[in-house]
Amino acid sequence: MATWIYDGSFNGFLCLLFETARAGEPPEAIDTAGSGQPFLWPPKEARTDEQRAKRTGDVLRLRLSVPVFTRGYYAFLSALKEREMAVYTYYNLAWTLGKSVDRLLTDPRVLPVHEASRSVLRERHRFLGLLRFTEVGDVLYASFEPEADLLPLLAGHFSARLGNEKWIIHDLRRGKAAIYAPRLWRIADFGLPEGIAPSRREEAFRDLWKEYFHSVAVRSRENPRLQRQFMPKKYWKHLPEKEPLSE
Repeated sequence: MATWIYDGSFNGFLCLLFETARAGEPPEAIDTAGSGQPFLWPPKEARTDEQRAKRTGDVLRLRLSVPVFTRGYYAFLSALKEREMAVYTYYNLAWTLGKSVDRLLTDPRVLPVHEASRSVLRERHRFLGLLRFTEVGDVLYASFEPEADLLPLLAGHFSARLGNEKWIIHDLRRGKAAIYAPRLWRIADFGLPEGIAPSRREEAFRDLWKEYFHSVAVRSRENPRLQRQFMPKKYWKHLPEKEPLSE
């Protein structure tokens, strides 16, 4: 048993699964390269190879079933503590049991992955409605701070929804962004450029949207608790409609 490190990507994780199986050495712990975590013994490193990752993913989909593989992927994107070991353990169990692994809903090797997967899907669903784009020059820019790593799950949706636009979805928590130009998107490290500001047209649209949001509200039927249930307060700072109306 050894500590294994990888680059933090899901393709890197798939290569780690391949390498641990080939070496016959299950991981005692899994960490990302460059994390600064001190190790008692030198860790083993799994290097990312895109072709190997694809082949490993294809084998897992066939052996475990597509739903099991996908559930593990969603859990990998989550904020679950030690998510890599949780997904590794889940996949390892499913390698023997196949798709029937999901019948063991109370098993500690299965339950955390199911809960993390559901949490990711709930948060994705929220941000499909809560993400707000700002016109900056000829680019649409949206910032957010999700608990889970949602960029891979949102980029495909918005590439179809806003297929003729250029846009950036910026995950401030992780310092990376999904960057799209028509017909192609990629995820990369991203820092907010200095001096970025909404266009005048964007400011006008924001004012109209805030006026609409406040004017349609029925004051006598306000229910702040219910509103926070559907639109948690931690998301408000990225929502223009929650900004005060200008004079």
